Amino acid sequence: MTGHILVVDGVPTNRITMKVRLAAACYEVTTATTGVEALQLARQIHPDIVLIGGSLRDMEGAALCTALRSLPGGAKRPILVQASGGERVEALRAGAAGLIDPGGDDLTLLARIRGLMRHECAAAEESIPGLAEEPAPFLDDSHSRAVFIADQPSTAMGWRNALQNRVDFSISISESERALAEATSGRAADLYLIAADIQQPGDGLRLLSELRSRPLSRDAGLVVALRPDQAVMMPVALDLGAGDVLPWNLASPQTAPEAAIRLQTQLARKQLADHRRQETQRNMRWAMTDPLTGLHNRRFALPRLAELAAEAREVQIDLAVMLLDLDRFKQVNDIHGHPAGDAVLTETAARLAATLPEHALLARIGGEEFLAVVPDCSGQGARRVAEQMRHAVMASPVTLPPGGLGKELTVTVSVGVVVGQGRGDALSLEPEVLLASADRALLNAKSSGRNRIVMASHIAMA
Repeated sequence: MTGHILVVDGVPTNRITMKVRLAAACYEVTTATTGVEALQLARQIHPDIVLIGGSLRDMEGAALCTALRSLPGGAKRPILVQASGGERVEALRAGAAGLIDPGGDDLTLLARIRGLMRHECAAAEESIPGLAEEPAPFLDDSHSRAVFIADQPSTAMGWRNALQNRVDFSISISESERALAEATSGRAADLYLIAADIQQPGDGLRLLSELRSRPLSRDAGLVVALRPDQAVMMPVALDLGAGDVLPWNLASPQTAPEAAIRLQTQLARKQLADHRRQETQRNMRWAMTDPLTGLHNRRFALPRLAELAAEAREVQIDLAVMLLDLDRFKQVNDIHGHPAGDAVLTETAARLAATLPEHALLARIGGEEFLAVVPDCSGQGARRVAEQMRHAVMASPVTLPPGGLGKELTVTVSVGVVVGQGRGDALSLEPEVLLASADRALLNAKSSGRNRIVMASHIAMA
């Protein structure tokens, strides 16, 4: 099944008909006859989407939508509500992701469901279980920008004049070519309202498809405006990536309030998706970063070393791998305290990072142990880089935090270096072999007096 849908309708024939239609499209369907039953089922089955029909005996669709939103996880769940007349605005204000027209066609409904499913699947793929936070309850859209594109500037201006005092985002008018060029150059809008026909029949849908395919505009809210005789194009627009489809006369006094809310809803969905992406990126950075030094951690470094080794083997270049260990670091913690140890680690990391080439990898992989990897670096170059790092660490004393036994402390580092040969034996560029050889060289540096560099004379095979 492609998703679980909860259908709520007070009319038995409506429930049965909807279940058959959705099951034929390979959705798993659960039905409820009342709002209370729907709330109970939602707690139990956690549906992907809820469809609220009509004729509920115990509550209106808008009230049920509000109640569903208040459930754990309900704020993220798409809800489609069947409504007409004034009930449409009420449902949208209650948090409906979209509206179902009474007597609407199956193609449009299924297209709406597919669009919502795509959106939710993308959000699920972007999240990290156990790390993602609940989205902010309010997202400021006062600085958001919408672009309206119609067949005539006067049409777009009419839309803007009718909506600009009803929404919290700015509205500008553009032509399709300019809008696409701006999106490509990094000035994409947050929301686009596009006429289905601009200069030629259907070219608005082509613009929609182009914007959805471009990296800098694909996450924008995209809404299409259709003329009354273009209803057949509605499912096409939704399948091409439109988040919603509005009627052409959206500027009329009767439709403007609803159109404003639906555009605001699309912008809110876009902002929520942005928030989720930012949270995911931040969580991934945290998962791959040492919180004390800001360097990459072992979880990131070892897979990255494997990637660099594979690249070196492919293009036949040398790869220098260095393990660095602070000398007598335990004494720093024992004598001066752990805050002093943290200060030493932080300052050492900063000095190493400032010394290494930009394309090098630097990570803290243990308590006081660091890994540096420099692609396209010969043995002579590796020794030179290692010497620069060693001198940078000991060049000046590290300032210690107040409250300890001293104000500053001179720190030294020992380094074990190995260079994998890009044109040599393939085994010499195996990550485990490189690390074993560098570790053996580091132990030799420690045992021979510390504060020195030892180059591995051969690749360790054990």
